[in-house]
Amino acid sequence: MKNFVMIEENVFTDLECLGLIELYKRQCTKADKDYLGYNYFDITSFNFIDRLNTMIDKYKTKFKEIDLTASKWSMTSLRFKHFEPEKSFNSWHSEHSLTYPYRILNIQIYLTTHNCGTEFYDSTVIKSKQGTVALFPAYFTHTHRGQVCPNKKDRYLITGYLQFDQKGNLE
Repeated sequence: MKNFVMIEENVFTDLECLGLIELYKRQCTKADKDYLGYNYFDITSFNFIDRLNTMIDKYKTKFKEIDLTASKWSMTSLRFKHFEPEKSFNSWHSEHSLTYPYRILNIQIYLTTHNCGTEFYDSTVIKSKQGTVALFPAYFTHTHRGQVCPNKKDRYLITGYLQFDQKGNLE
């Protein structure tokens, strides 16, 4: 059985990751819900969208089933997230919900390296490593949570969602 998780390291260089942190961290606002554990900035345009599209194409090649959906889908949002020391989104969750019923795939770009990461309900962990991109389904099959950095460091990442087309595509 496939797990439908794709992880690719070194998609972004250390310098690119640091540049993204500097670009977006000053624009962060506190998330509306404290349990989320992060400050964020909704990204409306992204200089590296071609690199993310390449990752999506690799995912589609590896997991051909994703193109068998009855509806067209695309990336529609990206969010820069800053987790302060000892903070994480540590509640079990999936990205597909009543609030977000059109999400089908999650994409995460780790901008910093830490001795923690994204933990799945089955105990699998994607380690937070600078420049790594991970894609996985948004459904309950991939319920996950963020881990707290044991070294009490700030963590930065960008998350995005591919969903059935409702709005416009991210440019």
